[in-house]
Amino acid sequence: MSVTINQINFYGSANMPEVDGSTVGGAVDLTKKVSFSDVAATMALDLVSSSASDTAVKIQVTGRDSTGVIQTPAAATLTGTTLIASAFSGQTFQRLLAGVITGGAIAGLSNPGGTAAVGDVAAIGHTRLLAGNTAQAGSANASGTTPPIFKLKSGDGATVGGATYNGLGLIIRITGGTGANQLRSIIAPYSAGAYGTDIVAVNRDWGTVPDATSVYDIGYGFLFDVLPNPVTAITRLFATATADVAGGSTRYFYEKVFALNTNASTALLNGAVQVLSESPTLPTGVLIDLGLTTGLNDTATVTNRQTAPANPSSFTTQPAAINIPASPGSLPNGNSAAGAQACWLRMTVPAGAATYSGAVQMQVTGSTV
Repeated sequence: MSVTINQINFYGSANMPEVDGSTVGGAVDLTKKVSFSDVAATMALDLVSSSASDTAVKIQVTGRDSTGVIQTPAAATLTGTTLIASAFSGQTFQRLLAGVITGGAIAGLSNPGGTAAVGDVAAIGHTRLLAGNTAQAGSANASGTTPPIFKLKSGDGATVGGATYNGLGLIIRITGGTGANQLRSIIAPYSAGAYGTDIVAVNRDWGTVPDATSVYDIGYGFLFDVLPNPVTAITRLFATATADVAGGSTRYFYEKVFALNTNASTALLNGAVQVLSESPTLPTGVLIDLGLTTGLNDTATVTNRQTAPANPSSFTTQPAAINIPASPGSLPNGNSAAGAQACWLRMTVPAGAATYSGAVQMQVTGSTV
């Protein structure tokens, strides 16, 4: 079976403190996911699971409010598939920085306690992009080179495509009809011709494929996937990086993530990685560069996020595809740490650089036989 885009995932590294002065990097951590999108406007968060059993799972998030102040409200406890509206005492967020559920720790958030999740868990913006719409027939699980897909109501593709980040990272919740309570995320910017009009690619196969009776909401937020690896922690890269004052020095920040092929039987050959785009355009002088380590399953660390790693020895300004090193030149099959390609991201921030609220799209390309 071909490797489909939903089977190439980016995971975090062992050390992702998102502060200066602490160790960064290390081995791949399959419980950590990096976020490349965000909420579109200031809003509260709703909480829900895809499993009715998740009534003792705890969740905590941190983010900036409308004034830019970081807010970290106390953890909340899920109520299974029953939505908790405007959770965290109604705290609103203009940017999400990080989040954890039971068992997770990242970016200064520690394990909030509780019982491990059985289903997918979503912290989804209270103001939905789309709400209460009914799908068309035509959703499907992965087949050949086509990833799992969801067919939206007629015309909703244009809404998704016009959304912030062209829909990348949006969360779909089936609220009624066939496949109710399932949670998925959109994994590619919407394009009317990619998989068909009003069709979006989602992060994994459906347990029950939606049909023309399926009612759905779509919104921004964090999705803690339970498969192919149970994610318990999410962070937004470079979320707390700051510029020096005007007239000061340029700063460089480094983050380590991993590209992994989760296909059980097929390798991705002739692979290449790039930061395909930033949305909106980065502030003047700010750059995102990328470097790949020379071997898979790299476990190296740096003393802090402003220290350059020794491997890779150079970085390429994005967007530009970088070939996975010739030995082996591919992402092996198997969903194993042994096949993870380490990717160091470097952000250059000139003194006095303007603030930025946006996202990037990272992409892995390759071939299968």
